[in-house]
Amino acid sequence: MSGSGRTSYVNAVRRHAEAHGRRLHVFDVREIMFHLAHERGDDLQEETVLDVFPTALGAYRAAAMERILAAVRDLPADEPWLIVTHATFSWNYSVVPGLDVYYLTQLQPDAYVTITDGILAIRQRLTEERWRTVTINNLLWWRDVERSATEMMAAWQRKPHFLIGRKQGPDTLFRLMFEPRTPTAYLSYPMTHFEGADLFTKLENFRQELREHVVVFDPAAVDDYSMDRDAAIGFSDGSATARSAAADATESLRGVGGTSHKTGRARDLLLDAREDGDADGGRPVNPENLTHVDGQIVDRDYKLIDQSQIVVVYYPTTTLSAGVICEMKDAIHRGKRVYAVWLPSSPPSPFFTRYCTRWFRDERHLFEYFRTNGIGTDTGLPGTPDVQSETGDQSPAD
Repeated sequence: MSGSGRTSYVNAVRRHAEAHGRRLHVFDVREIMFHLAHERGDDLQEETVLDVFPTALGAYRAAAMERILAAVRDLPADEPWLIVTHATFSWNYSVVPGLDVYYLTQLQPDAYVTITDGILAIRQRLTEERWRTVTINNLLWWRDVERSATEMMAAWQRKPHFLIGRKQGPDTLFRLMFEPRTPTAYLSYPMTHFEGADLFTKLENFRQELREHVVVFDPAAVDDYSMDRDAAIGFSDGSATARSAAADATESLRGVGGTSHKTGRARDLLLDAREDGDADGGRPVNPENLTHVDGQIVDRDYKLIDQSQIVVVYYPTTTLSAGVICEMKDAIHRGKRVYAVWLPSSPPSPFFTRYCTRWFRDERHLFEYFRTNGIGTDTGLPGTPDVQSETGDQSPAD
């Protein structure tokens, strides 16, 4: 969707591939459409492209896809490529299809990917005039429709679909493409209970070491309560005149889902009120946006679990997190293995260990277990647990 940063992310993946001596061909449907229009002398403009008569717009898209299809067919069979396109467009309060089933059937991609980001960051990037009146509610629905449409297309072709937060960095998609045997893992941890720089440092160290073994899907890669420090502000607070620094909106936001998110500046931005003095008129706060965001957070995390082969839990506190327990339970009931690191000196609750395939007292034992059982880079599916784990003995590794 517009504002997700998908094009810059894919270009970063291409540069990352080149830095690792791999060639990656990137085809941007939008760029090719505009290039073809300009070749014909047509005045196709970004601001009004979706107002073009549907038949003409479809012809532009078909011509772009024909050019992409020809280019892909000219590539060697093992040469990797990516196509950048919308799954849907949101325009004039309508959803416009962006995927062309005919050409996707001809291309037969190996996988489908949705690049996503936090809703405030998405709105922040929408700096063009046509986005002046877009609401948080509009963007929340569009973001979910974009994911859902892509996921349905992937399911129809029996291909995998990956949801990737833009903040994951280019290495995630690069490894999915070039290291297909590397296991994928969802990293679960009690976000609400993470306070203090020391805990964040330990979590980051664990996350980095885990990435040496698996491709990690991190729920914090999509934060609906923060903005992009490096992007322009645009109309992110609903006003055409506000240009406060992005850092002001994120200064007090530490843990994703923490208390500061729901009481500070980010909450005001999500409520999406507009003053009566604005040129486009005022609008009241919309509390439903907060409920909408919460619902998408839960669904998104379950989607990340579904696309992962295993779940790894990092737990540094004795306070049980409803979110972590629900994620562990969801993973186990999907037939996935759950490996947990329990750091407190006291033993974990049986409501925690019940949903563990195996749990460990520290990070070292977890990674030793991974190495011993062949869970790691380019080793294929995770190793088969030992008999104890299969029969329900959840004793910790010493």
